[in-house]
Amino acid sequence: MLPCLTRTKHGGNHYCFVRKGVVVTNPDSRRIVLDATSIPYVTADEAFGLLQTELKRFLALLDTLEPDDWVKPTACTLWNVRDMVAHQAGGYASGAGYRQMIHQYTARPQKGQLIEDAINHRQLHERAGKSPVDLVNELRQVGPVAAQKWAYKFRLIKPVAVPHPVGGRLSVRHLMWIIHSRDTWMHRLDICRATNREFYQTADHDGRIAALVMRDVGALLGGKLGGRAVTFDLSGVAGGAWKAGAGESAAAIQMDVLDFNIYASGRFTYDEARARATLAGDTALAETALRNTLILY
Repeated sequence: MLPCLTRTKHGGNHYCFVRKGVVVTNPDSRRIVLDATSIPYVTADEAFGLLQTELKRFLALLDTLEPDDWVKPTACTLWNVRDMVAHQAGGYASGAGYRQMIHQYTARPQKGQLIEDAINHRQLHERAGKSPVDLVNELRQVGPVAAQKWAYKFRLIKPVAVPHPVGGRLSVRHLMWIIHSRDTWMHRLDICRATNREFYQTADHDGRIAALVMRDVGALLGGKLGGRAVTFDLSGVAGGAWKAGAGESAAAIQMDVLDFNIYASGRFTYDEARARATLAGDTALAETALRNTLILY
């Protein structure tokens, strides 16, 4: 799946330090900080597990929705819940085989659009007549097929790198192994917040997805902090503490892990995120890190 980026449209705390990539624990906070760039990448087997688990949780959430939930607005302001599920059904359909993948990925963006805008439009347009039941049934049918193929198939194109204005130059493998499960995870959170449902989390699954987000944040901020570093101390079941940048941490950002991901995906403005964050140390550096955080979901 491809991202829903909306930011441009809407627009003395304890923390820990990492020296030279070594994990150090602050005795006051008892938090362990990991260097974000040292977070291990996924294997095919782990990618398959993340995809399977996230699809299962997404479908379980859809089973709880009432008829009026499907028309509720979401953080992706052009979509209601039904549109978001149509996007997911279309996204997983693109993993069913090369024919559907080519059909979707050859959608032509109009002037001012990103390629994912055109793909998303095609996904929704082709499912305009489908009921919520139809969309869920499609997801149940194509979802497991796509998860298996994204993890283990499409070997010819996985090494290919494609440019993206947010993600930079990313391999198709990264899109299949990391972004697809992250996208479903984020849209599950969108729907939970839109329909006032609890966002079910476990440290192993959701924590791993959050860590892989921070891996991308670390790569993004590495050259933007002037040779300095910031600690992201994110609370919650899926949370943790990670250092982005070089050298010792000179500042810290404390934030709820789900709110942070809503911001990093473009759903909160900077001001909305800043109001939810607590900064420590060099606040100007922390604000620079926060302003520059926008990654692919």
